[in-house]
Amino acid sequence: MTATAPKAETDPESLSASIYAELRVRLITGALKPAEAVSIRKLADSFGVSAMPVREALRQLASEGALNSAARKAYRVPDLTAQQASDLFFVRGVLEGAAAEIAATRITANILTRLEKYVVKMENLWKARDATGFLLANYKFHSTIYQCSGNSALALSIDRLYVQTGPWLAHGIINLVNPDNWLGEHTPIIEALRRGDARAARRLMEEDAFWGVELYRHTA
Repeated sequence: MTATAPKAETDPESLSASIYAELRVRLITGALKPAEAVSIRKLADSFGVSAMPVREALRQLASEGALNSAARKAYRVPDLTAQQASDLFFVRGVLEGAAAEIAATRITANILTRLEKYVVKMENLWKARDATGFLLANYKFHSTIYQCSGNSALALSIDRLYVQTGPWLAHGIINLVNPDNWLGEHTPIIEALRRGDARAARRLMEEDAFWGVELYRHTA
Protein backbone atom coordinates (compact mmCIF):
# COMPACT_ATOMS: atom_id res chain seq x y z
CA MET A 1 0.00 0.00 0.00
CA THR A 2 1.26 3.47 -0.81
CA ALA A 3 -1.05 5.57 1.35
CA THR A 4 0.51 7.20 4.38
CA ALA A 5 -0.75 9.14 7.36
CA PRO A 6 -1.02 12.87 6.65
CA LYS A 7 2.27 14.52 7.57
CA ALA A 8 0.51 17.84 8.19
CA GLU A 9 -1.19 16.40 11.23
CA THR A 10 0.45 17.55 14.47
CA ASP A 11 -2.00 16.20 17.05
CA PRO A 12 -0.70 12.80 18.26
CA GLU A 13 -4.21 11.38 18.52
CA SER A 14 -5.01 12.38 14.93
CA LEU A 15 -1.73 10.93 13.71
CA SER A 16 -2.35 7.69 15.57
CA ALA A 17 -5.88 7.43 14.16
CA SER A 18 -4.60 7.96 10.61
CA ILE A 19 -1.90 5.33 11.03
CA TYR A 20 -4.36 2.93 12.64
CA ALA A 21 -6.74 3.31 9.68
CA GLU A 22 -3.95 2.71 7.18
CA LEU A 23 -2.69 -0.39 8.99
CA ARG A 24 -6.24 -1.78 9.05
CA VAL A 25 -6.33 -1.44 5.27
CA ARG A 26 -2.99 -3.23 5.00
CA LEU A 27 -4.34 -6.10 7.10
CA ILE A 28 -7.59 -6.30 5.13
CA THR A 29 -5.82 -6.33 1.77
CA GLY A 30 -3.01 -8.68 2.75
CA ALA A 31 -0.22 -6.11 2.51
CA LEU A 32 0.54 -7.34 6.04
CA LYS A 33 0.79 -11.11 5.85
CA PRO A 34 0.22 -13.87 8.42
CA ALA A 35 3.14 -14.08 10.88
CA GLU A 36 4.77 -10.92 9.49
CA ALA A 37 6.71 -8.80 11.99
CA VAL A 38 5.70 -5.15 12.22
CA SER A 39 8.51 -2.71 12.99
CA ILE A 40 7.66 0.48 14.86
CA ARG A 41 10.82 2.18 13.57
CA LYS A 42 10.23 1.25 9.93
CA LEU A 43 6.62 2.33 10.06
CA ALA A 44 7.54 5.63 11.73
CA ASP A 45 10.10 6.26 8.98
CA SER A 46 7.64 5.42 6.21
CA PHE A 47 4.93 7.66 7.68
CA GLY A 48 7.40 10.43 8.48
CA VAL A 49 6.39 10.59 12.14
CA SER A 50 7.81 9.79 15.56
CA ALA A 51 7.45 6.35 17.10
CA MET A 52 4.73 7.44 19.56
CA PRO A 53 1.68 7.57 17.23
CA VAL A 54 2.79 4.36 15.51
CA ARG A 55 3.15 2.59 18.83
CA GLU A 56 -0.32 3.74 19.89
CA ALA A 57 -1.88 2.53 16.63
CA LEU A 58 -0.20 -0.87 17.00
CA ARG A 59 -1.31 -1.07 20.62
CA GLN A 60 -4.91 -0.50 19.59
CA LEU A 61 -4.75 -3.15 16.85
CA ALA A 62 -3.26 -5.60 19.34
CA SER A 63 -6.06 -4.90 21.81
CA GLU A 64 -8.54 -5.80 19.03
CA GLY A 65 -6.80 -9.08 18.23
CA ALA A 66 -5.51 -7.94 14.82
CA LEU A 67 -1.87 -8.09 15.96
CA ASN A 68 0.08 -9.96 18.60
CA SER A 69 2.41 -8.07 20.91
CA ALA A 70 5.61 -9.74 22.04
CA ALA A 71 8.60 -8.90 24.20
CA ARG A 72 10.19 -5.46 23.89
CA LYS A 73 7.04 -4.00 22.38
CA ALA A 74 7.42 -5.99 19.15
CA TYR A 75 4.31 -6.69 17.09
CA ARG A 76 3.44 -9.41 14.62
CA VAL A 77 0.47 -10.45 12.51
CA PRO A 78 -0.96 -13.57 14.19
CA ASP A 79 0.31 -16.88 12.83
CA LEU A 80 -2.86 -18.94 13.05
CA THR A 81 -3.27 -22.62 12.40
CA ALA A 82 -5.60 -23.54 9.55
CA GLN A 83 -8.22 -24.59 12.11
CA GLN A 84 -7.96 -21.27 13.97
CA ALA A 85 -8.37 -19.37 10.69
CA SER A 86 -11.38 -21.53 9.80
CA ASP A 87 -12.91 -20.83 13.22
CA LEU A 88 -12.53 -17.06 12.77
CA PHE A 89 -14.28 -17.17 9.39
CA PHE A 90 -17.07 -19.23 10.96
CA VAL A 91 -17.74 -16.69 13.70
CA ARG A 92 -17.54 -13.83 11.23
CA GLY A 93 -19.98 -15.61 8.92
CA VAL A 94 -22.53 -16.21 11.68
CA LEU A 95 -22.40 -12.57 12.80
CA GLU A 96 -22.48 -11.21 9.25
CA GLY A 97 -25.47 -13.40 8.53
CA ALA A 98 -27.28 -11.91 11.52
CA ALA A 99 -26.39 -8.39 10.37
CA ALA A 100 -27.63 -9.08 6.83
CA GLU A 101 -30.88 -10.42 8.23
CA ILE A 102 -31.44 -7.14 10.09
CA ALA A 103 -30.22 -5.05 7.15
CA ALA A 104 -32.87 -6.59 4.89
CA THR A 105 -35.50 -4.77 6.96
CA ARG A 106 -33.66 -1.42 6.84
CA ILE A 107 -31.95 -1.24 3.45
CA THR A 108 -32.52 1.86 1.29
CA ALA A 109 -32.36 2.40 -2.46
CA ASN A 110 -29.21 4.51 -2.06
CA ILE A 111 -27.40 1.74 -0.20
CA LEU A 112 -28.48 -0.85 -2.75
CA THR A 113 -27.06 1.35 -5.51
CA ARG A 114 -23.80 1.65 -3.58
CA LEU A 115 -23.61 -2.13 -3.20
CA GLU A 116 -24.19 -2.61 -6.93
CA LYS A 117 -21.31 -0.24 -7.67
CA TYR A 118 -19.03 -2.26 -5.41
CA VAL A 119 -19.98 -5.43 -7.27
CA VAL A 120 -19.12 -3.85 -10.63
CA LYS A 121 -15.84 -2.62 -9.19
CA MET A 122 -15.03 -6.08 -7.84
CA GLU A 123 -15.75 -7.66 -11.20
CA ASN A 124 -13.42 -5.22 -12.97
CA LEU A 125 -10.67 -5.70 -10.40
CA TRP A 126 -11.11 -9.47 -10.66
CA LYS A 127 -10.64 -9.30 -14.44
CA ALA A 128 -7.50 -7.23 -13.90
CA ARG A 129 -6.27 -9.72 -11.26
CA ASP A 130 -5.86 -6.82 -8.83
CA ALA A 131 -6.06 -8.68 -5.53
CA THR A 132 -5.42 -5.63 -3.36
CA GLY A 133 -8.14 -3.54 -4.96
CA PHE A 134 -10.52 -6.49 -5.01
CA LEU A 135 -10.07 -7.20 -1.31
CA LEU A 136 -10.63 -3.55 -0.37
CA ALA A 137 -13.81 -3.34 -2.48
CA ASN A 138 -14.98 -6.63 -0.99
CA TYR A 139 -14.51 -5.20 2.52
CA LYS A 140 -16.47 -2.07 1.60
CA PHE A 141 -19.31 -4.23 0.24
CA HIS A 142 -19.51 -6.29 3.43
CA SER A 143 -19.07 -3.37 5.82
CA THR A 144 -21.81 -1.38 4.09
CA ILE A 145 -24.24 -4.21 4.84
CA TYR A 146 -23.34 -4.82 8.45
CA GLN A 147 -23.25 -1.11 9.22
CA CYS A 148 -26.78 -0.96 7.75
CA SER A 149 -27.96 -3.30 10.51
CA GLY A 150 -28.08 -0.29 12.84
CA ASN A 151 -26.65 -2.46 15.63
CA SER A 152 -23.38 -0.76 16.54
CA ALA A 153 -22.19 -3.54 18.87
CA LEU A 154 -22.78 -6.17 16.18
CA ALA A 155 -21.13 -4.07 13.48
CA LEU A 156 -18.09 -3.39 15.66
CA SER A 157 -17.66 -7.09 16.44
CA ILE A 158 -17.85 -8.02 12.76
CA ASP A 159 -15.47 -5.23 11.74
CA ARG A 160 -12.82 -6.43 14.16
CA LEU A 161 -13.25 -10.01 12.97
CA TYR A 162 -12.97 -8.82 9.38
CA VAL A 163 -9.59 -7.23 10.10
CA GLN A 164 -8.45 -10.40 11.88
CA THR A 165 -9.44 -12.58 8.93
CA GLY A 166 -8.08 -10.09 6.36
CA PRO A 167 -4.53 -11.51 6.04
CA TRP A 168 -5.98 -15.02 5.79
CA LEU A 169 -8.57 -14.09 3.16
CA ALA A 170 -5.81 -12.42 1.15
CA HIS A 171 -3.49 -15.41 1.60
CA GLY A 172 -6.24 -17.75 0.40
CA ILE A 173 -7.11 -15.68 -2.64
CA ILE A 174 -3.53 -14.95 -3.68
CA ASN A 175 -1.81 -18.22 -2.84
CA LEU A 176 -4.29 -21.05 -2.35
CA VAL A 177 -6.99 -20.81 -5.01
CA ASN A 178 -7.29 -20.28 -8.75
CA PRO A 179 -7.88 -16.59 -9.53
CA ASP A 180 -11.02 -17.65 -11.42
CA ASN A 181 -12.51 -18.43 -8.01
CA TRP A 182 -11.97 -14.99 -6.49
CA LEU A 183 -15.41 -13.67 -7.30
CA GLY A 184 -18.12 -14.57 -4.82
CA GLU A 185 -21.86 -14.51 -5.37
CA HIS A 186 -22.58 -10.94 -4.29
CA THR A 187 -25.46 -10.09 -6.62
CA PRO A 188 -27.85 -12.62 -5.02
CA ILE A 189 -27.16 -10.97 -1.65
CA ILE A 190 -28.20 -7.61 -3.08
CA GLU A 191 -31.35 -9.11 -4.59
CA ALA A 192 -32.33 -10.72 -1.27
CA LEU A 193 -31.82 -7.37 0.47
CA ARG A 194 -33.86 -5.62 -2.22
CA ARG A 195 -36.75 -8.05 -1.71
CA GLY A 196 -36.55 -7.64 2.05
CA ASP A 197 -35.99 -11.39 2.29
CA ALA A 198 -34.22 -11.50 5.64
CA ARG A 199 -33.86 -15.29 5.73
CA ALA A 200 -32.26 -15.47 2.28
CA ALA A 201 -29.99 -12.50 3.02
CA ARG A 202 -28.72 -14.26 6.13
CA ARG A 203 -28.13 -17.56 4.36
CA LEU A 204 -26.35 -16.01 1.38
CA MET A 205 -24.12 -13.83 3.54
CA GLU A 206 -23.17 -16.80 5.70
CA GLU A 207 -22.33 -18.82 2.59
CA ASP A 208 -20.12 -16.02 1.29
CA ALA A 209 -18.15 -15.74 4.54
CA PHE A 210 -17.98 -19.52 4.95
CA TRP A 211 -15.76 -19.67 1.85
CA GLY A 212 -12.88 -19.10 4.28
CA VAL A 213 -14.20 -21.79 6.62
CA GLU A 214 -14.13 -24.41 3.90
CA LEU A 215 -10.81 -23.27 2.45
CA TYR A 216 -8.91 -23.57 5.72
CA ARG A 217 -10.81 -26.61 6.94
CA HIS A 218 -9.48 -28.47 3.91
CA THR A 219 -5.91 -27.30 4.54
CA ALA A 220 -5.96 -28.15 8.28
